[in-house]
Amino acid sequence: MSDSINQANNTHTFLEYLQQTENSHIEFFVEGIGWLIILKENIEIVSDNWFASTKYLASSVELIDEVVGVIKFSNVYTLNTTFTENKNNTKYNLMFDEINIFANKIVAFF
Repeated sequence: MSDSINQANNTHTFLEYLQQTENSHIEFFVEGIGWLIILKENIEIVSDNWFASTKYLASSVELIDEVVGVIKFSNVYTLNTTFTENKNNTKYNLMFDEINIFANKIVAFF
């Protein structure tokens, strides 16, 4: 019973942070996977060559009603480890089109 309460609290805390933060993206650490990024809005980065641009779709986050403490994410990214502040470089890499994560596996977020 207390494990279900803890999962519900973790879920509520994470979702509340998502709603209240003014950041355009949220980074969070998932035990066993690593750092992931969700975007609050679509992003388009136009390169020096104005014919080319990179588009990143906003992520979505929702609760799965049938299972306590599980959060469903879509369009989940990782930071490109070779990224430099250069408009021709890809900032994010799409890691998951869709994934379900137990809230108690989210260890940190900012």
